Amino acid sequence: MLPRLVGLQNGLDLLLSSRKLGAEEALRMGLVSRVWPQAELMDAVRAYGRDLADLVSPRSMAVIKRQVWEAQFQTLDEAMGVAAEEMRRSFSSADFKEGVAHFLEKRPPSFTGR
Repeated sequence: MLPRLVGLQNGLDLLLSSRKLGAEEALRMGLVSRVWPQAELMDAVRAYGRDLADLVSPRSMAVIKRQVWEAQFQTLDEAMGVAAEEMRRSFSSADFKEGVAHFLEKRPPSFTGR
């Protein structure tokens, strides 16, 4: 899995050498998407988690996570078919309607996961 995340050369380097790498190098090779100074880390992680919990539909998050995982094992045509079907389903979901309403009404969302 590591070579898929960071590329074949970086993956082999890390797996064969077992060396430790710092945050900046991990960021450069794509192993992590963000870095913070140690003193700010927990506050940043909590803020990110709070944003996800408050602003992202649980239904959408579940669909996205499933699609990203399954796409590794699908052809492009299969993945596009699943994505189209999920998009169709989302239009009739309560969370989609809430997402539109909260945007238009300029208020925080109240997602239900349905």
